[in-house]
Amino acid sequence: MKSVIPVALIALLATSPSGAQEFKAELKTPSASALAAARKMCTELFENLKAGKTQEIADWLQAQIGYLDSEANKITNRNKYKSQLDVVLAGPPASPYGKVDGYDLIDEAYLPGTNRYFRFVYMSYHQKAPLIWEFRFYVGPSSQVSLNSFAFSDKNPFEYMSTSDMRLPSWVHE
Repeated sequence: MKSVIPVALIALLATSPSGAQEFKAELKTPSASALAAARKMCTELFENLKAGKTQEIADWLQAQIGYLDSEANKITNRNKYKSQLDVVLAGPPASPYGKVDGYDLIDEAYLPGTNRYFRFVYMSYHQKAPLIWEFRFYVGPSSQVSLNSFAFSDKNPFEYMSTSDMRLPSWVHE
């Protein structure tokens, strides 16, 4: 009998209206022009990659993401971006990738509660393996869209897309 009372009390508190309040963030979608501007940036990156313009991509990435870096870090990061992109394009045996054969937008997500931060995930197709590209964008006060974060991953696409941060938007809005 003594163990029934604490269980009953917990059940009562858990179902009581004065218990924890549920919060569901409002889904705010970025403007069509912000989404279009971001898609254009991604398309230009992939078209430059198809053309082998890794220096242009590295310069653009540095200008977008590392604009506050010191001059020494700008040079280091620009060289790092170019080197990584060159390895992607090198193909077998240096990497399983090589020439870009195409790309698709496979996910578009919005940070719950705001229409000023969103993410695109693309998959590019290469000689022996796909590559996942994640772009996160910020819409500034003047509606200027800028790349806020960038990464690519050689993870299996199903594993990459099943991580908690990739699933968060769908969990919040279920």
